[in-house]
Amino acid sequence: MTQENAPETPLQGFDKFGFDKAILKSIKKEGFEIPTPIQDMAIIPVMSGADLMGIAQTGSGKTAAFCLPTINKLIHEYQKPESHRPKVLILAPTRELVMQIGKFVDQFSRGTPISSLVVAGGQSYQPQIRRLKQGIDILISTPGRLIDHMSSNNVILDQCHTFILDEADRMLDMGFIDEVKEVRKSLTVDHQTVMFSATMNDKVRRLSKELLRNPEYVEQERKTVVAETIAHKLMNVRRKNKTDLLISLLKSEPLDKMLVFARTKLGADKLCDELKHAFKDTDIRIDAIHGDKKQRTREKILLNFRKGRTKVLVATDVAARGIDVDGISHVINYELPIEAENYVHRVGRTGRAGESGIAISFCDPSDMRLLKEIEALLKIKVEVDDDHQYHFEQTGITDNKKGRTRNRRPSREKFDKSRGRRANTDKKQQKEKLAPVRKRKKEQKNVQNETLTPKQKNFDPLDSNFGFDDDPVLDKLRGKAGKRKKKTDKRDQADDTKLKKRKTRKDRVTARGNVKQTGGSKPFSPRNKTAPRRSSK
Repeated sequence: MTQENAPETPLQGFDKFGFDKAILKSIKKEGFEIPTPIQDMAIIPVMSGADLMGIAQTGSGKTAAFCLPTINKLIHEYQKPESHRPKVLILAPTRELVMQIGKFVDQFSRGTPISSLVVAGGQSYQPQIRRLKQGIDILISTPGRLIDHMSSNNVILDQCHTFILDEADRMLDMGFIDEVKEVRKSLTVDHQTVMFSATMNDKVRRLSKELLRNPEYVEQERKTVVAETIAHKLMNVRRKNKTDLLISLLKSEPLDKMLVFARTKLGADKLCDELKHAFKDTDIRIDAIHGDKKQRTREKILLNFRKGRTKVLVATDVAARGIDVDGISHVINYELPIEAENYVHRVGRTGRAGESGIAISFCDPSDMRLLKEIEALLKIKVEVDDDHQYHFEQTGITDNKKGRTRNRRPSREKFDKSRGRRANTDKKQQKEKLAPVRKRKKEQKNVQNETLTPKQKNFDPLDSNFGFDDDPVLDKLRGKAGKRKKKTDKRDQADDTKLKKRKTRKDRVTARGNVKQTGGSKPFSPRNKTAPRRSSK
């Protein structure tokens, strides 16, 4: 076979997608060689301009799955953007996530004319307005700040042909559904919509039906909801002992980068202060991140955590959603999330890109329902680690019909000694002990019966008419209506005759005259006409 007739060797890696040379150069520089499964399935549909719904767990490489084909399309059809009119809009729920996407776009658009801008809360408006006025190709934004700029006409979406919605499930959980719909109304009719989500629940499914038109559906095949490289552990601990257990865990485990989750901002700050106090004499640096901190402070905290200066980072669900930091060895759920889907996003911060990770969850008796929901979502039974001093068995914890947890009441035998009871008392002895009491009660009952009338003694509890023999109402119901008795009181008869007797006019006048006057002591008298009048002078 000649060399000319030899079959062509199929392109491998990212070369098979036909990316621009500048993009391939950046891919090689960043060390990417083989596309992940979600990238392999999503890049071609996104590049063709079709609507897409992608389901992939955190850390699967979905950012590259929508950014690389979008940048490539802009390069091949490049035209200088107009003022305030971006061509591509990428929407993400948190500041950290939009900054992560913006950093990715900057890295892979080097050497190209593509311009991008990150717009998020916590930043000054004026620099953003100046960049928007100059014109940008790709706008990466959070929903709240984007609506602010749209209301001021700083962002006009009549030339935006690609709308990308990342972390759609989290966007809905945070209540941004109205903002997403408002943005969609401002887009052109023939725009492309790309949605990515870590989970596919009913809310995401309804939104995809509303936003997408004949979409391509891609989902990364997985045996479990989270990466298989993550080991899950459960530690049963009372709420009052959680902080002590965490401190002992930090002292025993080899610390590289550890992410600790709390439910509230106040709880994250309080836990951070307690940990700082416990490790004040060591070189372990601990910090907290949540939505109440300023954007510049959050960026500095994340930079220190990424560089390894901060060993332990306490975070809330919202703030940690955009944390894309390599080398996180442990994720600790100090408090279990209220929604099981958040557990997937929490533990997804570790075990990324094939590396191993450990997810440890603290569980107190009130968290049993949450734990069962998490296990149902993961389709696994989380292994209990009892090798710590605060462990207790939760065998007595059951769920009631309303789904809340409660403690089953212990057997009485455990408390018999403290309450003065004898656990193994013979029944015959108890009967003999109660015999005098029963005899006394019987005598009292006989004394009461002697004072009763014969009719009361013959009381039959099954006779519903007992004691109502003379009741006229019952007689009427039985068809034996009794006759009413006439009044026999003479005074009553006299009163009736007085009422019936009609009073004459003379009687009424006499009655009025006998009424005592209370208007004054002197009778009324007209003014004397013969009395001299006072002069007006």
